[in-house]
Amino acid sequence: MGGGGGDEQLKRTDNIKDTTMTLLRSLIALTLLASIMSTGCVKKAETTPIDGLELKKDDLRHFEIKVPSNWIIQTQKGDLVLATSKPGISRRFLDFGKGEGGAKVELRAITLDSTRTIDTLIKNSKLEFEDKLDRYKIESSTLGGKPAKKLFVKFDQEDGEYKSEAYFAENDNVVTIVTFAAFGNTFDEYANEFKDILASVKLARRPDAPKGPDTLAPTGPEPPSDTLRSYSAPDFTIQIPQNFEGKKSATGGMLSSVNFFGSRLDCNIQVDVFDASKQKNLEKILLQNKPSYGGKDPKGLTLSGAKSAYFSYDPSATVSSRAYFTVKGNKLFRITVNWYKPEQNVYLPIFEKCINSISLK
Repeated sequence: MGGGGGDEQLKRTDNIKDTTMTLLRSLIALTLLASIMSTGCVKKAETTPIDGLELKKDDLRHFEIKVPSNWIIQTQKGDLVLATSKPGISRRFLDFGKGEGGAKVELRAITLDSTRTIDTLIKNSKLEFEDKLDRYKIESSTLGGKPAKKLFVKFDQEDGEYKSEAYFAENDNVVTIVTFAAFGNTFDEYANEFKDILASVKLARRPDAPKGPDTLAPTGPEPPSDTLRSYSAPDFTIQIPQNFEGKKSATGGMLSSVNFFGSRLDCNIQVDVFDASKQKNLEKILLQNKPSYGGKDPKGLTLSGAKSAYFSYDPSATVSSRAYFTVKGNKLFRITVNWYKPEQNVYLPIFEKCINSISLK
């Protein structure tokens, strides 16, 4: 995370603005809970033919890729090129729910740092299956003239086979990830075009350093990414920033505890799960905990369809926090969020998105 205006600009572009709700998450850093379903017969969806390829160039990180000209194309300067074959199919790549078949071509550029390596990006790109088996295969390949890793998987869904290939290559401390994926047993229909697209890729690199005094601009911890990925635990699933990690903590009498954090350690989300078999009344639980959070009354809301509430408090002069409480079955969930006060407008909106995404099991 070195100093320099170019690096600062790079960090800013790493925070992709999520322009549509269907792009809350991509296959990059994806750990979606998916189930393997037996189809009983070979099914195949209707494809959207590729009429031609259009070259997309990025003038910040200087990557290039050809994409289907008649597909729906979205770009984000310095970070993303996404082409999808049908309107709304991006959502299915997010949640793997039922829907019509469709395909996508995606390029993402992600800067490496001390905690984010090409290996962690590959690991976070894998779907997590209910039976916990790893169905992915990894082999050596090339991308943009550089050595690359190819990550691929296929499995059946109700409407036919899902298949994806993702290519990872590093250049100038930036990883370029190119992903091809399709539902409805349609991947092979695009095989020739996918080869042409892969051959068109020019790898991303760090932005050019700006001229003048901006090259000495100070830098700081990397803000949370606007792009979210799914984290699945035995008791819950939650969307977290793409550049955050999830680390299990010592339970200390709890059923489980997971801490989600980025490069700034005083800005995090922690989910603690307690045994609530002896006390399931949320009002009584809130009353018991009220003194621990400054004696203020909690604010009510709904999480994962359940009645919930949170306390707002300030554990230090520079940090603000919330502690969310909710009960599901015999379990009490406490979700704590902390953020650096001077950057509340950066962290809190994204953290609120994460909290609202939680699904309790």
